[in-house]
This record gives sequence, C-alpha cells and structure tokens, in this order.
Amino acid sequence: MRLSVTQREAVRDIVAICTLDLDSRTLRARIAERLRRVIPQDAFCFGTIDPWTLLITDEVSDGIPSAAAAPAARNEYLVEDVDKFAVLARSSRTVAILGQSTGGDPEASHRFRSVLPVIDARHELRAVFVADGRCWGAVALFRNGGRPDFTQSDADLVQAVSVPVAVALRRAACRPGAAVGVSTDPGGPGVLLVDRGGGVLAANEAGRRRLDDLSPHRMAVHEVAAAARAGHGSAAHARVRSRTGRWLSLWGSPFDGGHEGDVSVVIQAAPTSEISQLLMLAYALSPREREVLQRVIAGMPSAGIAADLHISASTVQDHLKSLFAKVGVRSRGRLVSHILGEHYLPQAVR
Repeated sequence: MRLSVTQREAVRDIVAICTLDLDSRTLRARIAERLRRVIPQDAFCFGTIDPWTLLITDEVSDGIPSAAAAPAARNEYLVEDVDKFAVLARSSRTVAILGQSTGGDPEASHRFRSVLPVIDARHELRAVFVADGRCWGAVALFRNGGRPDFTQSDADLVQAVSVPVAVALRRAACRPGAAVGVSTDPGGPGVLLVDRGGGVLAANEAGRRRLDDLSPHRMAVHEVAAAARAGHGSAAHARVRSRTGRWLSLWGSPFDGGHEGDVSVVIQAAPTSEISQLLMLAYALSPREREVLQRVIAGMPSAGIAADLHISASTVQDHLKSLFAKVGVRSRGRLVSHILGEHYLPQAVR
C-alpha cells in the first residue's frame, strides 16, 4: 500500500482525531469531514455497529434522505448482494468498491438499483472498522454520476485508518454521556409495530417514550426490524446508548396476524449482564481482566479473587493495575463507581 503525501497527511490527521476524547457522533463527524477533503464525495453514512450482532445502531450522515433508510435496511438483510457490512466485518477484506465488486457492472447489484437512486448516487465505497476481531463501525461513501468511481487509492487510504478508527469507536462506546442528563426510567418494555417501509403502525405508551429516547438513533429500529424479517432470530438484536445516556436493548421478531413484512420491535432497558459484556469489549479487557472485574463488582476481596481464579495475590494486583489504567481510575472503589455509576445506575452517583 503506497500512499501519496496528501494521503499520509490525512492519515496522520485522522489518527490524531482518534486520540481525542470525543463522543461517538462527534468523532464520526470529524473523521468523515477529514476524509471528504481527500476523498471527494457527495454523500456519506457513518454508522456504529453492535459488535455481536453486526447491526447498525446509529448513523451520522450527510446527503442521505430519510427515505433511504428502509430500502437500505432491506438490502442489507433481505436481498443477496455484494459487500454486505457483516460479510466485510467477518473477512479480511474490510474495504470494498461497488464497481470493482460487481466486475464493472454495478447494475448487477440490487443496492445500486434500489438504494443508490434514492441518494442520487452511482458510485459507492464501503468500509468496516475492526479491532481485535470485533467490528465497531462502518462507513459508506457515495458519488453521483458527475464524478468518476472511487479508486483503489481511495480504498487504501480508508484501509490505512481502519484500526485506529475502530479503537476510537470502541473507546467512545463506553464514554459516559456528557451533559445529557438522566431521566427516570419510565419502566416496562416499549412495543412497536413496524411495517415493511419502516413506518410505525402502532405503539404502546412506553414504546412512544422509548422511541423518543432513541432519537437520533432510530436507524437501530430499521436494522432490527430488517434482521427480524430476514429470519435472523437472536441476531435481530441491538444495544443503543440513548440520548439520555441510558442503555436500551432492541429485539425484533416477525408479527403474526398483520400484513406481510410487519415486525414487532421491543425496546427496554438493557440488563446489566448484557452491557457488562459490551463494556468489557469496549475497554479492550483481556479474558482474565474480565474475570477479575466481575469479581471486583461482586465485592470480592483480592485474596478471594486469587483463590477463586487460582492465581497469586500479586497477579491479581497486576490485573487491577491494568484495569485501572484502561478504565482511567486509580482505585477499586472508583472502578466500581465508574462502571456502575456511569453505565448502570447513573442517578446513584449524582
């Protein structure tokens, strides 16, 4: 991979952006802005991805009309096509150009025929951002017919920043919500009935509140619904940090008794066990560090942790030091307060 001087400058700038303490949406907007200066484009969509189910949970975009959300989700999960984000995430090929993937015949792509016209685009470059085998985000860049197709040089540039961007997205996933406030949990699951076009046909009162709390992350509803229509079962599930800083869990399933393609989406507060797994990935904890953290949260003393894991007390202290460094705290008390207070029980420490 040989990059030009201009491209190397862009890589340095993007890596520098990735080291800043930015929330996920600001981070993605800054990266996209810098990419646009070296890779001209007419529209982009930069999403976060649930690392387990590979569903898109949120998107920052420009030039993408809202009408594109439903056909894009349908293409991603219900139609055979090239360069699906999940396929790229599971392979070593993390960047793809639609024109190349179709052998120079983009008309062969369902996405080219059904989604790109809504965006007024004819060329697409896709990339996923993977760190330590887990995908944390994906971007799609688009050009209209007045521009040439994306090049391998463009793909090489995006490839060069793949890991630093993934690490930054992973870190942002566990960043505490800043200046958003925390509302009381309204309680009870919210239930939505979503039609094939992505419209909400019906909702209970809790569902309407949860949907409002999801804003601006409603892309997750389209993704979960589309995965449910595709029969993905437990994979029709995503975790999203709401605008009030609360973690929500979305589950989709086909709806019997309605029109074909209708799907129910249940939105509820994510259980702590579920979010603990996500946070452990986000903080890049080793398997042993995860075991130590679980026992620290459970209130076990260091001697008890050592006996339970069949390791020495000094090894426990080494793991604790590593945990402190990764989470950004200096004591066991602050470690527990940070994890539980910022992510599980935010009101308890305010």
